[in-house]
Amino acid sequence: MKNKSKNTAIDSFMQGHPRNYMCKRFFALVIDFFIVAFLCQLIYIIFKTPDWPRYLQTQDAVAGLSATDPRVVERMKLYEECFITTLVIAAVYEAFFLVFFGGSPGKLITGLRVVFVREGKSFAACKILLALRSIIKALSLYLLSAIPFVFMCLTAFGNIDRRSGFDIFIGTKVIDARSKK
Repeated sequence: MKNKSKNTAIDSFMQGHPRNYMCKRFFALVIDFFIVAFLCQLIYIIFKTPDWPRYLQTQDAVAGLSATDPRVVERMKLYEECFITTLVIAAVYEAFFLVFFGGSPGKLITGLRVVFVREGKSFAACKILLALRSIIKALSLYLLSAIPFVFMCLTAFGNIDRRSGFDIFIGTKVIDARSKK
């Protein structure tokens, strides 16, 4: 009898989403990660920022040093610069594709789209909110540092609509555009 109630809970959680929905979201994330990594590399070649290669080269030089050592402090400043630049690149990338195509390339390839939960917003308001969604996502990555991926995943797993925190805040959700549901 316990198994039946457990299956009912799983079935109710899966309601409204195709069986492979979370796999699609994961693969969309992976695709977008590689595209952003490529863009960062391209921007590094042109502008020499974000300088992840220099950051990685300093790893051995600071091994075993105290946190107050000037070399460690300099490495942390370099990390901060690289991290912020990478987040800006990712936010601009995602905002551009959300505003003009309704989803990032990863989402579009996997058949997902970002839509508003409630209709009735003007065209301009929708576009501004989609860009703001990308900014809030990048800010959450910056403010929560290494925790955001876990936080966003838990938020998406924790509600029946599978909406992450920034989706709830902006009023959007990710749907499977190819699904009949």
